Amino acid sequence: MKMQKCLGICILFLMFVSITIQKGFAEDHIDDLLLAGFVKSFDANRGIIRIQVTNEGCEGLREFRVPDDVKEDLDTSLIGERLLFYINSSTCERGKIYDMRLER
Repeated sequence: MKMQKCLGICILFLMFVSITIQKGFAEDHIDDLLLAGFVKSFDANRGIIRIQVTNEGCEGLREFRVPDDVKEDLDTSLIGERLLFYINSSTCERGKIYDMRLER
């Protein structure tokens, strides 16, 4: 009986830890905005990519900062490609350069 009680407590503890971790990961990106658009140009030296965003409320040609590990992958084959990506904001203001996060 004592072993079953101990096992039950361990299972409850692991469920609590699992839920806490999942909630923490979900809250990290809760304010991120999912955007889609077509690549128009890029500046590999600065790590800036220009995208014609198609989302309502953020439509238009916008500039975004790509992650450092992606800078080297920027080449002309991206021009005209459609991208889905997140920005580190829940809003999209004209003229502001947001950091982008690509889904893998």
